[in-house]
Amino acid sequence: RYLNIRGCELVTDTGIEYLARQCNKLRSLDIGKCSLVTDRGLEVLALNCPLLKKLSLKSCERITDRGVQMIAANCTDLHMLNIQDCNISTEAYRFVKRHCKRCIIEHTNPGFC
Repeated sequence: RYLNIRGCELVTDTGIEYLARQCNKLRSLDIGKCSLVTDRGLEVLALNCPLLKKLSLKSCERITDRGVQMIAANCTDLHMLNIQDCNISTEAYRFVKRHCKRCIIEHTNPGFC
């Protein structure tokens, strides 16, 4: 239910998709600094792991608003989301806050406050 693969630079969307389909009761996932993961991987994660409560995407440079919004729309019980050093807009930040009411969002963007 808990997996930390932070910094595993060879993890791709294919790996995340396999993980999501096999571990649909996943509660906590840290894929920070997995620079090959994109919105495609997050979409499959969101659709297959609705029980997710903690997700770290720290320094995942290929993640965009679309991926973060897919997570928020499908994992509404999310309690913690780390988007530090990600290219996420204020709109996506607000989307997460609207859909995941109890979510604490860790970020580095001063415009989100």
